[in-house]
Amino acid sequence: MSALQGKFVIIMTGMSTLLQIELPRRRRGTAGGARGGLLKPLARRVGRAIQDFRMIEDGDRILCAMSGGKDSYAMLHVLDHLRARAPVKFELLAVTVDQGYRGFQTEVLERYFREKGFAYHIERTNIAEVIDDTMPLGDTHCSMCARLRRGVLYRLAPDLGCNKIALGHHADDLLETLLMSQFFNGEICSMPPILKARDGRNTVIRPLCYVWEDEIIRFTAEAGFPVICCACPACGDNSLKRKQMKLLLQRLEADHAGIKASLLRALSNIRTEHLLDRRFLSALAGKTIAVPGWEAEPPGPAPDKPIPGA
Repeated sequence: MSALQGKFVIIMTGMSTLLQIELPRRRRGTAGGARGGLLKPLARRVGRAIQDFRMIEDGDRILCAMSGGKDSYAMLHVLDHLRARAPVKFELLAVTVDQGYRGFQTEVLERYFREKGFAYHIERTNIAEVIDDTMPLGDTHCSMCARLRRGVLYRLAPDLGCNKIALGHHADDLLETLLMSQFFNGEICSMPPILKARDGRNTVIRPLCYVWEDEIIRFTAEAGFPVICCACPACGDNSLKRKQMKLLLQRLEADHAGIKASLLRALSNIRTEHLLDRRFLSALAGKTIAVPGWEAEPPGPAPDKPIPGA
C-alpha cells in the first residue's frame, strides 16, 4: 500500500481486533488543521454532488452519522464548511450510535464535539449483544451491525427533529458495493447518493459520493481528527467480502490507472437496452415474455471444464 493510502495496523485484544490507521504525516508548508489545503477541493466535490442530486434544501436539519472513523469526520467538517457558505440554510446534528462493544471510546467523540462546538447526541445500544445472540448463519458482524445501526438512526432522526440522514460512504464504497452486488447477489446496484427510506419519513444522503478514500485519508491526516475504532470483533478482518473488493479495486487501479473513475462514471451512464433485463428491452415491448415450450430459466453455472468442441 502506498504512503498516499496510509498504513493499517492491527492490534489484537482480548475482546476484538482493533484496526488503527497510521496516517501519513503532514508535509512541511502544508496549512494546518481542518482549514488546510484539502478542505476546499473536497468541499467543491461535495458541493457538486449536493447540487447534482439535490441532497440539501433550505430548512433541512441533517443527522450526521458519526462513527468516529475518518469518513464520518470528513463528512461532518466538509458539510460544516459548506453550511457557512451555502445559498440555503440548514442545520447539522452529529449522532453517534454506541453499539455496546467494549473499548468503544465515546468520550473521545464527546470531547471533540464539545471542543469544536458541534451539536451532538450519543445513543447507547445493545447491538453487540443482539448480534452475538441472533446473527444468522452466513451473515457477518459488519452487515448485521450496519442494518441494526441504520434502524436506530431511522428511529432517532424524527425524534431529534431531523428530516435527513447523512452517511459517510465515499466513491470507493459505491464501487465495492457495485462489485459485491454483481459477484455475490446477481444484480447490478450500488449505494444511491439520495434515497427515500421505506418508512416514508427519512431521506438518506451520501455527500461524499464523489470523493475517493485516499483523499479522505490525507484530509484526516491534515486535519488531525481523533479517529477511533468501532471495537467490533470483525474489525480488520481481510476475509470479509467488502475488504476483498477493496483489494481487488486497488490491484486493478495499480495496473490500469483511472479504472475506478471509469467505474464511477458507469454508475451514471447506464444503457439499459444493452443488458439482459427484459423489462428494458424495446424489442420485447408489448410482447409476452413467457413463451410456452421455450426454456424460461437462465443458464446455470459455467462448467468447470471446457466443453469438447466448443
